[in-house]
Amino acid sequence: MTLIEAYKQSIKKLKNPEVDEISVRILLCHNNGIKSMSGFYIHKNENVRDLPGFLNNFQRFLDGEPIQYILGETEFMGLDFYVDNRVLIPRQETEEVVAQAYLRALKVFGDHVINVADVCCGSGIMGISLAKKLKVRYLFMSDISADAVEVAKKNCARHDVIANFFVGNACDELEKAGAKVDLFVANPPYILKKEDVDEAVLKHEPHIALFTDENLKVYEDLFKKLPLIKNKQMLCVFEIGYDIKDKLEELIQRTLRNVDYAFRKDINGKERILILMIR
Repeated sequence: MTLIEAYKQSIKKLKNPEVDEISVRILLCHNNGIKSMSGFYIHKNENVRDLPGFLNNFQRFLDGEPIQYILGETEFMGLDFYVDNRVLIPRQETEEVVAQAYLRALKVFGDHVINVADVCCGSGIMGISLAKKLKVRYLFMSDISADAVEVAKKNCARHDVIANFFVGNACDELEKAGAKVDLFVANPPYILKKEDVDEAVLKHEPHIALFTDENLKVYEDLFKKLPLIKNKQMLCVFEIGYDIKDKLEELIQRTLRNVDYAFRKDINGKERILILMIR
């Protein structure tokens, strides 16, 4: 079967072909090692190299599995990262968090060499992206999920980034190791209600990385530990949920001293970024 024949047969099975046909082409290109979408049409009369493999992946797509998990990779900040169902799929909003962290780090630290921590690191996209852009002496990466840390290790190897890895709750392991941090980034669980999440996300992505409790205990634990791992001063940038600003503000005022903070809106006008400067 040729690529174009497989494409035409597959789109007949799609519920929403106008939107999802591009995913069929992506799967076929991946199957045949074609690097660009335009290459699909150049090679459309070639045979599908691994027809059973393509059909299996296409069925996974029909069953609702995210294409990033099927392919085992995704793009973030211009870099390719490995992902599977042990970690969240990176979103555009997280790119905005990294961009804020990068620009503010330049303003605060200039061209000095700094230590960076990526807590609740998941696949490691934030820490690795910053390590590729900034002058970093030590990169600390931690997650409560040992599976997620394994994915982060794989991505560090992919991008030739050296990191110190920790498995544990929030900043506990960094404190035990005596880590001193200049730039701290985190994407903790921040969703309060399951009904706010798409069915496909609920079915396939790790709940431990998505949901928090009403008291935002994970944030409280982080805020209490931050002064214990800071260097002379520490810039902290968090991705947050659009509906937890008031709770976070109360937590900051109750748990932190010598701190300046601000909330920033994302491209959709929602307050999704929290910035702290701890002195």
